[in-house]
Amino acid sequence: MDKELQLRRAKHHALLWLLGAALLFVVLSIYQTWQPEAAAVTWVPLLKMVAEAALVGGLADWFAVTALFKPIPSFKPIPHTNIVARNQSVIAQNLAQFVKEKFFHAAAIEVLVTKSEPAKAMGQWLAKQSNASRLARYVSDSLSGFLHILDDTPIQNALRRSVNRGLRKLPIASIVAGALRMMTKDGRHQQIVNKLVDKLATALQSEESQALIAQKLSLWLKTEHRRLEKLLPSSWLSEQGAEIAVSAMSHTLEDINNDSQHPIRHALDEQIDRFIDSLESDPRLQQQLEAFRDRLLESSALHDYLQRIWQDIHHWLANDLSTADGQVAERLTQLFVDSGERLNQDPALQKAVNHHVGVAARYIAPELAEFLTGHIRRTIESWNAEEMSKQIELNIGKDLQKVRINGTIVGGLIGGTLFGIERLIAFVF
Repeated sequence: MDKELQLRRAKHHALLWLLGAALLFVVLSIYQTWQPEAAAVTWVPLLKMVAEAALVGGLADWFAVTALFKPIPSFKPIPHTNIVARNQSVIAQNLAQFVKEKFFHAAAIEVLVTKSEPAKAMGQWLAKQSNASRLARYVSDSLSGFLHILDDTPIQNALRRSVNRGLRKLPIASIVAGALRMMTKDGRHQQIVNKLVDKLATALQSEESQALIAQKLSLWLKTEHRRLEKLLPSSWLSEQGAEIAVSAMSHTLEDINNDSQHPIRHALDEQIDRFIDSLESDPRLQQQLEAFRDRLLESSALHDYLQRIWQDIHHWLANDLSTADGQVAERLTQLFVDSGERLNQDPALQKAVNHHVGVAARYIAPELAEFLTGHIRRTIESWNAEEMSKQIELNIGKDLQKVRINGTIVGGLIGGTLFGIERLIAFVF
């Protein structure tokens, strides 16, 4: 049913109660005037007092309810009427503050998000191929739009200048030193050394490596010892020399690999530590690194090379993203489906995701609350005061008419009670 129609019906209903009390009061007053002896009949003054009190209660509540939304009288309102329109700014501020404190405070947001188990819902949604495909398409479209933005020449120039300025401000020596310290902490780099030693030993023992070494030895003999090479079996010597060299290097590499305290390892550690210390304390080395960085940034050849690479990547990516069944969309779809299935099957992962989403919600809750409540406040303050008052009355005025009815009924009951107390006092005394 239309809200305006509901409000009119509620007002008519409350008015009928008020008119009934007024009519009863007028009829009994006329009756007492015409029939003075009627005052001796108990029910007549009782009903008159009930009607009178009901009329007073109904009129008082009519004034209270009407004064919320309209000026009384309209031509020269008395104070404390048209309350909603007069206090528009205060209502906007108080409503925004109420919403902020009761609905959008950090703890409430975190509890709401955590209890809703977002990981489970996310997993179930992503596990469906259609949802994953739709999300992948959305991501692809977003990436495509981002690529079109990057095509804009002013934006490219601004980005290039920003990156250039940012790179020039970076303390290259400190970054390199910090990265090396992290890589070598607790001997982490020795694992890389082990891998390199294994790969090198395997490569040395291959027939291709031995043939290459033998070829180099043979060439060396022919170049450096021409006369001796003519007298000696250079091919046999080269092969034997290659075997000896490979054997020696293999044994050395094996020793390094089996001995965690090998002198070569210690020598490598010392060189790395010395280099890190130089990066942190040697101004000359720091200046050299910064000069090298600046030369790279100013190198037209490097810029052209990077530009060609970017153009190739950009062309391929733009074409792929514009295709509904492109590789990016397919890979993203499969990634999303796999992620959803993993979330569904791993309770520990669900718990971790729920926790981190809750923490993130708690973190952004103040900013979100400030934005939303500010939007509520500004929106209410931008409304026309009379229109705002009308809208509020349309939504809650129907229920407020029950206050008028209750005022009429309760007023009448109080009037009857007071009449009984009056008669009791007169009877006793």
